[in-house]
Amino acid sequence: MRGACPHDCPDTCAFLVTVEDGRATAIRGAPDHPATGGALCTKVARYLERTYSDQRVLHPMKRIGRKGEGRFARITWDEALHTIAAKFHDIAASADGPQAILPYSYAGTMGLLQSGSMDRRFFHRLGATLLDRTICATAGKAGWVATIGAAMGTDVEQFENSRLIMIWAATPSFRTCTSGPARSKRSAAAPG
Repeated sequence: MRGACPHDCPDTCAFLVTVEDGRATAIRGAPDHPATGGALCTKVARYLERTYSDQRVLHPMKRIGRKGEGRFARITWDEALHTIAAKFHDIAASADGPQAILPYSYAGTMGLLQSGSMDRRFFHRLGATLLDRTICATAGKAGWVATIGAAMGTDVEQFENSRLIMIWAATPSFRTCTSGPARSKRSAAAPG
């Protein structure tokens, strides 16, 4: 089966997933993908390990001991949603009002659906406190724009036409960055 990475990287990687009896058994980069030529980053290449990990939480859990003891019991989805809704209702009805709820999250995989979708609508409707979703990235971008100017991306399909690529204030993984078809003689010699 063909798929596309949900992350927000400029590569927008395509991958191929082998499925046997309804279970994914292998994932690999699509060799016809122009930007990567079949390479996958470490995050995506290990999706199946995380998806089928015995450590993955698959059901709502409720703490049954003191905080920090690590004791939880499985509860139903209805109980979980009721517990959360009741807590939000109590806070919103308090003297502090719904702005006493401070949603603090970031962007999931940073794709369009997870980055700025349902949670924003939900918390806006609830009347919760407005907050830039990540304090660190917002501050970092403000610093970048104040110092460098615009925060623009790079057209990865133009790498092969570059005489020089300068990477400033970053430590890229040359293995990942130079494994696609646009790899030039100059980038192949770059230190890793």
